[in-house]
Amino acid sequence: MKRFSQILLMLGVAVGAFYLVLSNVEWEGTPEHPGVKDALAQADYRLFSVGLVLFFGLHISRAVRWGRLIQALRPDVSFRSYFSICSVGFFLINVLPFRLGEFVRPYLLFDREEIPFGSGMATVLVERVLDVLALGVLFSGVLLFADVPAWTVDFVGTDGATETYDLVQFGRVGLLGLGVPFGGGLIALLLAGERGVALARRFFGLFGERVASLAVGFLESFLEAVRALGSRRAIFSVVAWTALAWGINACSMWIMAMSFGMDAGFWDGAAILVCVCIVLIVPPTPGFVGVFELGVVMALALYGEPKSLGLAFGGLVHLAQFVMLAVLGSIFLVKDRISLGGVMRGMKALRGV
Repeated sequence: MKRFSQILLMLGVAVGAFYLVLSNVEWEGTPEHPGVKDALAQADYRLFSVGLVLFFGLHISRAVRWGRLIQALRPDVSFRSYFSICSVGFFLINVLPFRLGEFVRPYLLFDREEIPFGSGMATVLVERVLDVLALGVLFSGVLLFADVPAWTVDFVGTDGATETYDLVQFGRVGLLGLGVPFGGGLIALLLAGERGVALARRFFGLFGERVASLAVGFLESFLEAVRALGSRRAIFSVVAWTALAWGINACSMWIMAMSFGMDAGFWDGAAILVCVCIVLIVPPTPGFVGVFELGVVMALALYGEPKSLGLAFGGLVHLAQFVMLAVLGSIFLVKDRISLGGVMRGMKALRGV
């Protein structure tokens, strides 16, 4: 019954995303209002290819970061091994429903390197926490530095005077006011160690035992995985690779945006990336189809760009990234003789479902 409800939810998200993305889109436009085909025809594919090369660099940097976490558990795990597992894992994250792909890397790590499944999941948890923190930093930078055009509304007061309000500025102040304290609080709890766990137990206990249990379990798993890194140098290395990965990710989006004729800077590319990441939090469709494009369309709408350009740009970026991950993942699935059916059965057994 739970699986059936998840399938219905996933289908509902897919239908809603496709409706929002495809409704009122001009496929064949006019010189004044270019359509999707026009945007694709006018794109600079050589510049787009540079952005795609950077995306490959992102994949390598994410693999190396995970490798640093793995080598804290087993120093003899080679780049070849963890790069192969990463390539298969990220490919299957984009293919398997219900985010089951997140369990692929810990399972393959257990199957091929005999590292306990729980320890492998802890490394993925550390990755996700660092990614959330990095996204928060990038989001703060976007709010401060991205050149988002002003959205103004006029209100007429009781005295007949008209006052103009900038919704973008209001949004920046509000989101910074909420995001900075939340992010700072999370970092403080993580740095506080066992004291942070105790504080979290008391604070989240106000919202019920289940909420407290989830929050404390999250903090304890993260701290245990961080302790496994051992030295400050190892921790710094993982943080540095995280910063590099997100910087490359934003640069890739920035350059690909320019290939579609957008007058974008680095922080504008970061704004598109942040918007896509926020939208991808919703229950995912297979391959994030529709949801990814919706994130791009929403981001470009902030800059006053037409939906046709957002669909053309977002669709091509999504397709190109997926093809790259699919090719890399398929190569290692074949080369290392990894059975997808065996992976699914093994994960089910380890997860006890």
